[in-house]
Amino acid sequence: MTRTFQERAAHARWASRRREQKRLGVWKPFVPAAPVREHLERVREAGMPVRATAVRLGLPYTAFEYLVWGDQNNPPGELVRTETAELILGYWPTLADFPDGSRIDPTGTRRRVHALETLGFSQKFIADRLGIQNSNFARSMVVDRVTARVARGVAAQYDLLWNKRPEDFGVKQWVADRTRRMAARQGWAPPLAWDDDTIDDPTAVPQMDAPVPGFTEGDDVVARFLLGESVVLDRAAQREVISHLMEWSNETPEEIGARLGMTGPAVGQTWVRMNREARAAGRPVPWRRVYIPRNEINQNDMRSAA
Repeated sequence: MTRTFQERAAHARWASRRREQKRLGVWKPFVPAAPVREHLERVREAGMPVRATAVRLGLPYTAFEYLVWGDQNNPPGELVRTETAELILGYWPTLADFPDGSRIDPTGTRRRVHALETLGFSQKFIADRLGIQNSNFARSMVVDRVTARVARGVAAQYDLLWNKRPEDFGVKQWVADRTRRMAARQGWAPPLAWDDDTIDDPTAVPQMDAPVPGFTEGDDVVARFLLGESVVLDRAAQREVISHLMEWSNETPEEIGARLGMTGPAVGQTWVRMNREARAAGRPVPWRRVYIPRNEINQNDMRSAA
């Protein structure tokens, strides 16, 4: 079989790595299969079929059959190739990976629905947007598992509606008000209380000091806020304020949080996340500047500096 240039280059890199590891006496072409099999079983329990995992990782399904069940009346293998083990152990399915019919943990789906309800979007409204009968959708909010198709549909609606007004989508005022009151009684967290990176994690907790998104008309909302005008910021504007004050002011995270209705740790976490996003996107990474107010420098300090 003729190999492509990329395949030949990959094989050359692997052969070079193998030679170097042999020279150093650390070459291990195989590792125990049990930890890999246990991890793969946890992936299966999360709702990701073995065949779908093989496709996602670009590995032959026969390798998984041998690893999980064995083949030709032989028990599961005791050893697995190191490269295969590293690939499997480093994988955990995202919401986009699951086949539509997979039944997965409903935590993130419920949190997104409840967060939208704090804004006034009812479950019936969300169900109608998804093309699902309301009674069926209501049941999916209380069962132990939800289909990946429903979870992805809810996630898409959440991304669209998290900072919108229900009334702008045809929801009657009294329906939105009733939904908000119900959500408040239940103590559900609003969208700004959840981190997009951890909302699906059952162990994550909401940042409950985060305000429900408000809606302010006009342009230059961030500049008006920094100049002292009483305006309400959405999540993007809030992040812009944090970025500006952390980079260009002497205010501590606690002082910035007091202005935004957040805690100091929440401000610090947002700052770290923005730096990580900038680095990943190849943008200049903002950095924390430290200023010494002029009135804090006395005459002796000035003489020493001179």
